[in-house]
Amino acid sequence: QLSNISKIEKYSFGEKSTLLSDIKDSRPVFAFDYLSLNSSNLCFNSKLLNGVKEYQRIFESLKTLSSKNYDELSKNRTFHFHEVDFDDTTISESEFVKCLTPNSAKTKSDNIPTVYQFKIFDKARIFGFIYKSVFYLVFLIETTKVMKENN
Repeated sequence: QLSNISKIEKYSFGEKSTLLSDIKDSRPVFAFDYLSLNSSNLCFNSKLLNGVKEYQRIFESLKTLSSKNYDELSKNRTFHFHEVDFDDTTISESEFVKCLTPNSAKTKSDNIPTVYQFKIFDKARIFGFIYKSVFYLVFLIETTKVMKENN
């Protein structure tokens, strides 16, 4: 398994996301290259996280998720794994893009990878994107704080 890791190509901004249908039998490998750590409420170092126990829950959930393939994750509603519609959130797509490139203002929409979310625990979700079966984690959010009222 470890020998395959060295063969994984890293994502470069502007490359097309991988279609979920092309990797449905693959299990996610998690990457942290674009992890948001600027201490906002959308970040993995947010003050909203309640200490070691919540970080432990994050890692336990990632371990569980990595044992499933993308097809299982998308079909089992327990994981809440699906594409993100930014119209349903208070987060803008531009906030997401700022984590991927320093030139976010000049970004064309067709350069933005497809954003997915999955449940990590309770109301906590991880937003990220997939490139060649690797899930790049970006935001850790609490759904009650970012989902619009009418949804």
